[in-house]
Amino acid sequence: MGFITNAPEDGFLPGTTDLPVAESYSVVRLLREFCASERLPGTHQPWSAAVISSTRNPVSAKQKLSPLRSRRWIVPRLLAAFLFAGSPIAAHADALEDGARALARKVAADGKKDFGLSYTWENRSSVSSSTSERMRAAFEEELERLHTHLVLAAEGHLWILMTEGPSHINLIAQILSQDRELIGAVAFPKGQFTAAERAGTVLRLDRQLLWQQPEMMFDLARSNDPSAKPDVMLVLGRESLSLYRWNQQNWLLKDSAPLPHSKLPQRDLRGEIHLEDHFFQFHLPGIACDGDAWQKLSFECEERTGIWRADFDPRLPFSLDPGRSFFAVDPHYSGPKRFSLAGFFSAARSPYSQEDFQYPTTVAGVDGHTYLYLDENEKEHVPESVERLPVEWGSDLVSLSSNCREGLLVVVASGARDHTSRDTLQGFEVAARTVAPMTAATEFPGPILSLRNSSESEAMAIAFNLTTGNYEAYRVTMACGD
Repeated sequence: MGFITNAPEDGFLPGTTDLPVAESYSVVRLLREFCASERLPGTHQPWSAAVISSTRNPVSAKQKLSPLRSRRWIVPRLLAAFLFAGSPIAAHADALEDGARALARKVAADGKKDFGLSYTWENRSSVSSSTSERMRAAFEEELERLHTHLVLAAEGHLWILMTEGPSHINLIAQILSQDRELIGAVAFPKGQFTAAERAGTVLRLDRQLLWQQPEMMFDLARSNDPSAKPDVMLVLGRESLSLYRWNQQNWLLKDSAPLPHSKLPQRDLRGEIHLEDHFFQFHLPGIACDGDAWQKLSFECEERTGIWRADFDPRLPFSLDPGRSFFAVDPHYSGPKRFSLAGFFSAARSPYSQEDFQYPTTVAGVDGHTYLYLDENEKEHVPESVERLPVEWGSDLVSLSSNCREGLLVVVASGARDHTSRDTLQGFEVAARTVAPMTAATEFPGPILSLRNSSESEAMAIAFNLTTGNYEAYRVTMACGD
């Protein structure tokens, strides 16, 4: 295996500043961290694996998850670029400016590439603007010293990108062409930056109250008309489904219909509803219903086991069946694959991990613990593994993305509290054996009863307001800034 090492004792070039030796950094590790934390322009946008939880008790609806597409095709291109790009550059720099200068030397030494006359500098990390500018100035000064004249521009020919992985800040040089050819990169351990230097991009959780009512509700779904104005709202309650229409100022009740219920007793009834235009689908344990809300409510239901699925591992049929408040392997499944946990309340899947060659999934187990589940990769001969995380979270987990921290693995969770106290949501970065908070805690007016994804960037939370006695529906998003 090739390695990107620290600067040799004589420096990268004669007469340059030596970078103190601190660690070796493998090519593969740098590529894994970069691929796990950033997407290249032109590729699909991954989920920033966000996980949200409310209370530890088995209550309310959880999301169904769809498998994510792999970005495995990026690795061969990036690996080839590093292995054949010429002399190595420092993967660890104790001086931030020295690291930027090292990257400039790499750019200047690559005389075969046509950079044009301009470059773009973009900071997509938590590094502050002032620190980023200091590094950019050092990069440009080193280019000038080496007689490579590039002008900063909004859309330059050369792209200098600062990204963030689980443990490092990466500074990457790339040609802005159709192939996005990689020139080189420098990796800075996060511990090298002071708190002030990493005060740039701040993530926070925003909540917006959508609806409140005195009657119990499991879930809520809304759709807009072609002009993006509110149009239809469906409220899934304990006993009925209600249809509302927007009349320019407020929501008006148009119809209501009783819900079917399983013949089996249910200790903690759960439910969720999905709406697209005026077509909808809702689930209760062991029951799935499809319907239309064009003028009035009309739906048909089917009752059987294995009908409400959680799809984070397509080779195992997880379902939530009558009499259960958690997902478990379908009792009718007879295949060879096995799942080491008895069951789970919810799960949040993250993008493909280049470090582990697996899809990591954060799972809220029925035993009250949270686990990181890594599925089997037969091609890479990597077995399935389950690892308990050192946290005390609740039973609800979801994934969220943000537009300022692409590829960042974030888990959002509440503390484990009872139903007579206020719950909080908080964003976390999750990796194997490590969990790091990434947002401040956002307090709700009472316990959170259900939480699910309504899109890759939004979650729907149902809470009980301890002051008013109302049930409230909130839209939860990840935002950037204080």
